[in-house]
Amino acid sequence: MNIIKSKDLKTSFIGISLGGLSTIESAAAVLDRNLNVIMLDKLFSMSDVKYFLDNYAGKQNAIILVSVPFNEVMISSKWKYSSRTYHPVNLNKKMLNRDGWANRFSSRGSEYFEELNKSGIDIFRFDIENIKKMLGNGYAFKERTPWDCRALQDNLRTKFNMRDLPNNMLPVAQLEAILGAMLAQKIAVPDKNFEYKRIGEYENLPVLGL
Repeated sequence: MNIIKSKDLKTSFIGISLGGLSTIESAAAVLDRNLNVIMLDKLFSMSDVKYFLDNYAGKQNAIILVSVPFNEVMISSKWKYSSRTYHPVNLNKKMLNRDGWANRFSSRGSEYFEELNKSGIDIFRFDIENIKKMLGNGYAFKERTPWDCRALQDNLRTKFNMRDLPNNMLPVAQLEAILGAMLAQKIAVPDKNFEYKRIGEYENLPVLGL
């Protein structure tokens, strides 16, 4: 699949782990063509995300991947699992999905990312769980626990030789942002062991995965 033109001109790869709410930490990671970490930064509000991308000087020569965030206000219990596939509450006129409380994913920031795409920026979405599973991180540990984060960081250090990652454990949002940046690098610098593919579409942007 050739979704990017002029791959040789891409010099930086940006991953953004986007929280479903401003109270949930987001992060940005920038890698170079050799998977060296150029920058890691914490983000919270969409204003932070916009400020970061609007002021990043190398957007035209970058590939940007933004995670699809989970909807943190989604209904729980029985409805939570049922609505993921069937959305039965939408069939009941007395239970309208006005605030997106039956949606599995959040549309936070989608309009802004679509605007960047229309302006010629190579920006796509990615699924964090898809990449973690392909790295072998899967469901061995409870999501976002210290053990899950440590296993993910060790995988990045050993499987991708990212030796410049610190020995101390990084915040989970930064690790997830690195996953997006790593996938962006694999698009421009193909690796036969990790071939990317289009796994869907979300809010008018392709969702890429391994």
